Amino acid sequence: MGSYDDVLVVEEFNGEEPGAIQLKYYARGIGNVRVGFKGTDPHGETLELTKLVQLSPEEMAKSREAALALESRGYIYGTTQPAEQTQPAN
Repeated sequence: MGSYDDVLVVEEFNGEEPGAIQLKYYARGIGNVRVGFKGTDPHGETLELTKLVQLSPEEMAKSREAALALESRGYIYGTTQPAEQTQPAN
């Protein structure tokens, strides 16, 4: 879906799976555009952004509401605070 400049690449790993490294590519203003891997990742998952959709303010509010509802049911970490509603960035 095009190309991006100044992409941040994050190497993510799990100590229980030595040598398996997931690569997450983040483009400013877009978000995650690709997930890849290197090393001995047995799953070798690769994902790429294929479609970009801009939500209206109303759609975004509905999406935030749904995400917060999911968060409230899935909160399992006792040492971190659950997600909270914030004002959207302009």
